[in-house]
Amino acid sequence: MRRALSLVACVALTLNASDRLVLAQAPSLVLNACHVSPIVHDLDVAAHFYHDVLGLDLVPAPPAGALPVDTDPGHLDLHGVPKARLRFIGARMPGVRCGIELVEFTGVDRRPVHRRYQDPGSTTLVLTVRNLDAAVAAVKKDGRSVVTTGGAPVRVTSQAGPARALTVQDPDHHYVELVQPDPAPETNVPATSNVIGIGLRLTVADATDAVAFYRRVLGIDGQVRPYEKDPARMVLAGIRGSAEFRTAMMPIPGSSRTLELVEFRGADSRKTPVPSRVQDPGSFRLQLTFRDIDATLGLLKSAGRPVVSTGGVPVQMTFGGGRPWRLAIVPDPNNLFLVVQQAPSPAIQGF
Repeated sequence: MRRALSLVACVALTLNASDRLVLAQAPSLVLNACHVSPIVHDLDVAAHFYHDVLGLDLVPAPPAGALPVDTDPGHLDLHGVPKARLRFIGARMPGVRCGIELVEFTGVDRRPVHRRYQDPGSTTLVLTVRNLDAAVAAVKKDGRSVVTTGGAPVRVTSQAGPARALTVQDPDHHYVELVQPDPAPETNVPATSNVIGIGLRLTVADATDAVAFYRRVLGIDGQVRPYEKDPARMVLAGIRGSAEFRTAMMPIPGSSRTLELVEFRGADSRKTPVPSRVQDPGSFRLQLTFRDIDATLGLLKSAGRPVVSTGGVPVQMTFGGGRPWRLAIVPDPNNLFLVVQQAPSPAIQGF
């Protein structure tokens, strides 16, 4: 808890008095973040890509054959699809508790959504790797689509410094950016893993509005940078034509995870999110733990965000025989599905 409060205190120094009051009093204050979750059409195909191609560990270690169906009705009520069937599995860096959680629904109406990179609601998994060339070779050997114009890595400059990067699509058309910083960052991830970092980028309709939503409703803050033109970034994203963009980096308190927002202007960019439902392949979830789930859901509802979970209320679930958690799912204004959860006290720390 001390870590979460200290991060919020640092952010508050950049805000005006009314915004500082909002963050200081927010009963919905986020404590940490954990899994990012692509919704997929076929869990076995997705698991092959993230494990066999990108080298992430599958957790828990699966049995031979098709991955099993989950039998906990709480997971279905959490997503508001009580009559569906659900399968999921983690894809993580070795020794790291939080990472990617792949989720598949069947037995319910599903409509795959294929967003363009510049469409609001589009998400990009940003995977930091030790060896970009090895990762790119594995992706191409598996027949995955390369998004980056020209099909070869490009040199870009990020907040962390210079890097080489390439954007591809996973089997469900989720964007995956493979990036190798120069110099390589320090990491405790074992040398057996090429992937050493996982980030999430969300394309939004309006970066200012998106930051305001996260600040005032969820107690997460960031600063919107001015519009800029960067041809290398456009090549990386496979966006043709004249365009500019602006970004906001939003560190999530209590974790090392940062939610990056990007808004495009030009390039035939949309100004309304491309809709989808939580069960639709191409949708995406982000898991956040809050101090008070009831207060958080109240603020989300007052901001016009509906609760997807069955009955519009949180579900109670236990994990590993421990005390019950309370969880619900709510879409943000750009159609990123937030897993809003409250842990048994004291809250465990996220990634």
